[in-house]
Amino acid sequence: MKYQTIASLGERLHPLGRTLPDPQTDILYCDWTLSGVELWFRGSTLLADLCALPGAEMDRSPLTGQITERPTWPWCAVILDEEEIPAATFAVEGESCTRLLFHTDGEETHRLRLVKRTENGKGYLGVRGFWTDGEILPPPDRPAPKQIVFIGDSITCGFGNTTEEKDRPFFSPDEDGWQSHGAVAARMLGMEPTLVSSSGICVTTYRGWPHPYAMDGLYDYTDRMLEDKLGRTELTRWDFAAHPADYVVLNLGTNDANGLALEGAEGPAHHARAYRAFLEHLRAVHPGAHILCALGSMDYYLYTDLQRIVAEYRRDTGDHRVECFRYPKMDIADPVGACGHPHVSTHRKMARALADRITALEAQG
Repeated sequence: MKYQTIASLGERLHPLGRTLPDPQTDILYCDWTLSGVELWFRGSTLLADLCALPGAEMDRSPLTGQITERPTWPWCAVILDEEEIPAATFAVEGESCTRLLFHTDGEETHRLRLVKRTENGKGYLGVRGFWTDGEILPPPDRPAPKQIVFIGDSITCGFGNTTEEKDRPFFSPDEDGWQSHGAVAARMLGMEPTLVSSSGICVTTYRGWPHPYAMDGLYDYTDRMLEDKLGRTELTRWDFAAHPADYVVLNLGTNDANGLALEGAEGPAHHARAYRAFLEHLRAVHPGAHILCALGSMDYYLYTDLQRIVAEYRRDTGDHRVECFRYPKMDIADPVGACGHPHVSTHRKMARALADRITALEAQG
């Protein structure tokens, strides 16, 4: 078996989503939902050299009902070729972990993607390298897929989407970013997704809101959550120019509806100013993208506000490549995920609606 480090693979390794290389340790951190690596290999066996840092999740004692905090680890999925169902899923626990990604009796050639199913902040994943009895190949020449960026909260992460226990807290094994609406829509469209999302996050800060970050203070950095955890003072900024987006889907507002209430009478105006400012910033860093200001599928309390903000933005700027989009609401007949979040069945309906809208936009040119 031959071992190859991340650095030695060079352009044979294609990062997926936002990833953070650490030259000092030769670790590639893949912390955002659906971030990871893609490679082509020929051989019979491929193993990954991985590492992880724990995040935290909340649990409720079955005896007392008291909420407690416990460590949680990143979960991964292995996608072979164009298969829809992962070939393997597993957790990565601890500072060193070796996982078998592929094995067969004879030599075969495959495209393989190793992606993180769970969200940033609830477990941090590092990729050090790979062992193989064969060869990791240069990627074939093919047209680059269009890029679609999803910015959001727990709904975008796929929070609790694989369970039907709607009345209990978050458990990492139940969060499957591969089956989130953004991932599914991207596959329907033949696009490559990047997810920047975190459960409980708002577009901006509100007094007393418990999330340690707001998206307008997080989005410009490659992986601020990890670098803050590691105590780094120099934060790595994301290179937007090197990663141009064709579509940006901004699905924030579900938490803001509660957050702005903490601001009292100034809450609505505070939210409107922050949302408009973030929208303008998105246009600055994604100059060629079509931006969809979305909401759903849990509630739509701020949708009228978003429509007004977007209408004013379009009027003031003449930028008509920005529009509102309303995801279909959770159906009473469908299962419900953890903490009342959308189940994978709802995510599929959201994906279909979004894919239909983007297909129409593609037809318009």
